Amino acid sequence: MYKSLTVIIPVYNEKDTVKECIERVLKADTCGLTLNIIVSDNNSTDGTKEILKSINDEKVKCYFKEKNDGKGSNIKNALQYAIGDLILFQDADLEYHPENFPDLINPFIKNNADVVFGTRLTGSKITKILGWPNLVGNKTFTLLANILFNKIFTDIATGYKIFTNKVIKTMDIQSDGFEIEPEITAKISKNSQLNIYEVPITIYSRNYNEGKKVRWWDFFIYIYTLIKWRIFN
Repeated sequence: MYKSLTVIIPVYNEKDTVKECIERVLKADTCGLTLNIIVSDNNSTDGTKEILKSINDEKVKCYFKEKNDGKGSNIKNALQYAIGDLILFQDADLEYHPENFPDLINPFIKNNADVVFGTRLTGSKITKILGWPNLVGNKTFTLLANILFNKIFTDIATGYKIFTNKVIKTMDIQSDGFEIEPEITAKISKNSQLNIYEVPITIYSRNYNEGKKVRWWDFFIYIYTLIKWRIFN
């Protein structure tokens, strides 16, 4: 049923990790799906652009934004060029390892999935231990999402999300920042026709000194976004 996979990699100032990330994706087990990679650079200023321009692989296409409008804007830019039957989001910071690809893809093959989230919070796979504030924030707005939309998510802020082409390309995504995550969660949750799955993934978290970009105020933006999309279509 599915023949191809597009991996979207939104990038901003990841000169130390972006090349290795792309190499890992190219080597990943895609369960027999033909792979292509779309990289969207969000006007990086640290040398990331030059690294991307040096990549010479027919499976990798790089696009460069002239203005940094946020992660959501970067993902939307990449989605314009995504052609795979399945479309997977991959952060460029090496927190998420493509070793998880088979677990993310298999529900589409075996269980007729429409959407799969890779959850970091089941404790069933290797997890790097960091501080508690991000965990508490994640559990709080994940619980709110479950209450608002009658779901049982464990990790709505995960960077590993994979969709059928039809589901994600027909979604009218409006968010330009990190609030794209709760917007997507809200919109798929309101569609009762979708088969949504979670699978446990490994996570090699990094701290703020290592370049983590989400900030404390994004917690309140997440909460507002979930409530907004519960009320409005």
